[in-house]
Amino acid sequence: MVSQMRTTLALFGVMALAGCQSLTSEPVPYGCGEIPTYADNVCLVDTWVEFGLQAQRGDDDWREETLARVGQGRMDQKAVRAVVLSWDGPGEWREASDLYKASIDAAPSRLQPLLQQWLNGLEARRQLYAQRGASQGGRRDDTQALKDENEKLKQQLQEMSDKLDALTDIERTINARD
Repeated sequence: MVSQMRTTLALFGVMALAGCQSLTSEPVPYGCGEIPTYADNVCLVDTWVEFGLQAQRGDDDWREETLARVGQGRMDQKAVRAVVLSWDGPGEWREASDLYKASIDAAPSRLQPLLQQWLNGLEARRQLYAQRGASQGGRRDDTQALKDENEKLKQQLQEMSDKLDALTDIERTINARD
């Protein structure tokens, strides 16, 4: 009886440590959905991490299909939308950021650090993208300034060339009189 109890406890411990990793070959363990929720079960963090990886690797079709399957009313649905949109183009990043900010506090406490980390990563990408845009805009301004300066220098060179030609003509006239 004691040995059966130890075996049962050991098996239960292994299953608890395994989290969402099923001992069977089922792709989605019982109680853990393909689209994550805020249901605080053993799969919570693992399901969100896996979903985040899918969002990162997913193409436009995957994103559209996933967004079509997810509602917008519950906080966990907002977080799902945030994850999907954060791996879409820069035009979707503001909405993703707003959705993260709206939904993080409602998440189970052990999920909040992961969502906050994803939000921080998104904000860093947004900032780099904005800086890149500003520096390219700055380069355009610098390029235009260089073009303007080049044009002024060409104009000055032409004026000096005209003066030199005039001086050369004067010199020829003087030399012709001698």
